[in-house]
Amino acid sequence: MRLPDVRELEVLGMVGAGACGRVYRARNAAGEAVAVKVFAETAVNRDLLEEAALRLEEGGWPAGVAEELACDYRGKQLLRITPLYEEDGQEGPVPRSLQHRLARFPGENSWPVVQEILKALAALHDRRVAHGNLKPGNVFFDGDDRVVLTDWALGNMPGVASLEYTDAVLYQPPDQLREPEGYLREKGYRRDVFAFAVLAFRLLTGAFPRCTKTFDQVAPEPGKTRREGIAANLKQVAKAVESQPLVEWPDAAANPLEKAYREILDSCLSLDPAQRPATAAEVLGRFEAAERELAAERQRDAVLDQHRSVRRSAWRANVAAGVLAGAAVILAVQWRLATRDLESEETGRRADVKKLEAARAITDAARVRAEETLESERKALQYEKDLWLARLEESRATGDRLFAWAMEKGHRRLPPLDGRDQRLKRLELYFQDFITRTAEIPALKEERARARLQLAEVSLAKGDPKQAAQRLKEALDHAGDLPAGADLDLRLATDRLLLALLFQERNDPETAAAFVAARMALVEVPQADVDLDRVQQLLAVLDFHESRLLAAAGRDAEALEQLLRATRTLDRLADQRPDVAVLRSELAACFFASATILDGIGQMGDAREVRAQASEEILRLLKDDPGNLDLRLDLAGCYGAMAEAAILSGDIAAAEATSKSAVKLLEELMRQWPDRVEVRSRLAAQRWLMAGILRDRGEQEEARKLIEEGILLVERIAVGESADPIARYRLAMLLWQKGRMSGADGGLEEEIELESRGAELMRKLVTTDDDFVRAEQVRRSLGYLLGDLGHAAQRAGKKELAESVFAEAVAVWAELNRTRPQNEEYEEGLSWSRQRLDEL
Repeated sequence: MRLPDVRELEVLGMVGAGACGRVYRARNAAGEAVAVKVFAETAVNRDLLEEAALRLEEGGWPAGVAEELACDYRGKQLLRITPLYEEDGQEGPVPRSLQHRLARFPGENSWPVVQEILKALAALHDRRVAHGNLKPGNVFFDGDDRVVLTDWALGNMPGVASLEYTDAVLYQPPDQLREPEGYLREKGYRRDVFAFAVLAFRLLTGAFPRCTKTFDQVAPEPGKTRREGIAANLKQVAKAVESQPLVEWPDAAANPLEKAYREILDSCLSLDPAQRPATAAEVLGRFEAAERELAAERQRDAVLDQHRSVRRSAWRANVAAGVLAGAAVILAVQWRLATRDLESEETGRRADVKKLEAARAITDAARVRAEETLESERKALQYEKDLWLARLEESRATGDRLFAWAMEKGHRRLPPLDGRDQRLKRLELYFQDFITRTAEIPALKEERARARLQLAEVSLAKGDPKQAAQRLKEALDHAGDLPAGADLDLRLATDRLLLALLFQERNDPETAAAFVAARMALVEVPQADVDLDRVQQLLAVLDFHESRLLAAAGRDAEALEQLLRATRTLDRLADQRPDVAVLRSELAACFFASATILDGIGQMGDAREVRAQASEEILRLLKDDPGNLDLRLDLAGCYGAMAEAAILSGDIAAAEATSKSAVKLLEELMRQWPDRVEVRSRLAAQRWLMAGILRDRGEQEEARKLIEEGILLVERIAVGESADPIARYRLAMLLWQKGRMSGADGGLEEEIELESRGAELMRKLVTTDDDFVRAEQVRRSLGYLLGDLGHAAQRAGKKELAESVFAEAVAVWAELNRTRPQNEEYEEGLSWSRQRLDEL
């Protein structure tokens, strides 16, 4: 393995950038055009690449595999030099890759290219190397238009720290998407067999064997190597592939050999790895065996046809003589008999003809009536068939669209529609067209009612209250056509609340009536049949916003009562969310609104007493039940919320006082509930809050001590498969704060190590399968943390790490911008991260 001498290279420009690094066009000392691929440190496995390269190099590079002219997997800069596969195009050099020629398939050359890819993959497997990253962008053509495979052992590999989306995941089997570590346990060969079959199916039919509608939307277009803005959840992709166990070819095979080939590819596409061929060499052997069997069968048929022809000729000669001899005698006798019978037969025939003509007239009339009945029944059956096919097709299209949006979001739930004007417009036109096209089909009245409700919800998402009110009225008029139940009641009540909030934003005079209608709808929802917390949360939101109307009308007492009710509900629900800075700020908003009202009526002149209003309610309950630990935990949570609200408002003194009250209660609870997750998480939150106050005062040692205590509190419950997500988030925030303090004291290496741990915890929270709400806030925190981590790496002289971290920060902020377009904070975070990356 020769080490590269970069001084011999003349870099001519960049070919492109991918998930694993960047590729440059260069010329070596001999004047030959070469490709130089510079890998990103966190996106590859050094040892795996080096081992694969050594195996391929041993005994000479196999045919069909791109040769490494030089490489360095041990140095500071990871790079690989290979021949450059390009050709001249109208606008400059164009890579000779299958991705750039994808528009030519399917075509006459489909099967030859499939067989060349198979032979190259078999040669790779013969050297005990699994590719693991097969896709059109990694299949090239040399100067003689022969297939060459590149970029093996990259992408979704074991030991990779940072994995971005590439279209390779569309070709990988579910077992690889869930467990990339299996590559090291000799499972990579069967995974390559699956990926080869998916690629072959696409070259032969132009479609993916499974989930083709969704995959076509996220796969790069022919001639392009990447599709930006995709964040795929690999487990969800695996589930989608497994939901279609059978593979169907769009047409019949052209000949028996192609039929045999297709049966082999079907076995390669099995979702059970054990049912697939063990290696590409075995697949190639099956192809060749099918060819030999078909050739042998044709030869046997030709020999049998020759023998049959000889036997038929001899038999005909023997029979012909006997036939000619007897024919003369028989003909003479028959002539005499026929002459005698002819006259009597003619007489009988005339009578039969008359009877048959009469019967035919009757039969023709019956046949016409039967044909008319049959045609009527055929039309009725065709109408039913067309109706159900249309419903099935619409259902499939909707399912594919929902799955595509879930992939874009990187989460099981549908991303919010707010801000997606183009998507909303498409949905609106689709539902309007559906209602118009099916207006005369009674069997689709349920679907039309559902479309009317969805049209109203599109108007709500667009922020158009007048149009939303009109469409919601139409939807309610047809709600009787929908299946009745608690879920429908909750959905309609939620839409009424959203409409009231839209009216309030526009200061519309219909706001008060809309809030009354929303409250009646929410109260009437059967709470035993739905998520009770969800209903109470909606009522709390309604109380808070309606209190603003009451206060504006001078009804301060009623407004205060509703605010206190909303505060109690939000305090309980907020404990289920780890992103305190956002959720606790909603609770603080209730405190501040209460303060305004109480100051206005002269009952409470002190903002600190106003913020203690919620805690007084709990204290009254404790007078009647002083030993109730749950109430004490609620009181501690209320004090903690008040402290964080004070931090948000800049009232440091109030924050410190209420935080001490919360800590006192929580430390008492720790002695009685040492393993209670809520106690540990809330106490860790207060350690984090007080550490920030002490740090800003310059009391570094005390702040560091509190951070260490907070880490010890939640570290045990924040790791492992059963880790509590709230504790994990608290631990990540504490590690981040500790890292910043270490960096400020000159400990850059410790800062990098701590902030890297915190970032890894937040990454797990973003991609977890737990029902972890507000992943958006975790991404926001992760964006800021990555900014600090990248800055620390830059200060420590770790340029590669800084580039990788800032690139990830750009991706995180870009995802947040897609979630909430035109958000100033997110736009500023994205701009800052891009600027840092460009400077590097």
